[in-house]
Amino acid sequence: MKRFFDLFGKIKSFEIVTLHTSGMRHVTDYEIVKSGDEAEVSQYAVGYRDGEKVRQLEKRAVCSAEYALKLMNKCRLLSWDGFHGKRPKGVKDGTNFILKATVNERKEIYATGSQRFPRHYGDFRDGLREILNNK
Repeated sequence: MKRFFDLFGKIKSFEIVTLHTSGMRHVTDYEIVKSGDEAEVSQYAVGYRDGEKVRQLEKRAVCSAEYALKLMNKCRLLSWDGFHGKRPKGVKDGTNFILKATVNERKEIYATGSQRFPRHYGDFRDGLREILNNK
């Protein structure tokens, strides 16, 4: 019997992965962009000026593309595709997220949630933070 992970396969390549998170006091974009054998990981504070979305770079770090792929596969990012976590009834505050990714030669991944997250969401977010904090 195949394991759950085997049904979705692995991410073998990626172009860009963006994790947008928002809450009462923050709006943050995490972005991974592949450049050759490296992956550039960035963290942006998102705000609005004159009605236009503005992203301000807060942190940037570089790691190997292989390391970024390991993080994505460890967190089973392919299995997130189509996830829609509806806000639990009675919850008035919390964190919202949107994940958009282009992987495996043009495969699009899209997931969204409001105080409900796919399995390994926290591991993925924490992995990005770890890369950014260990330049």
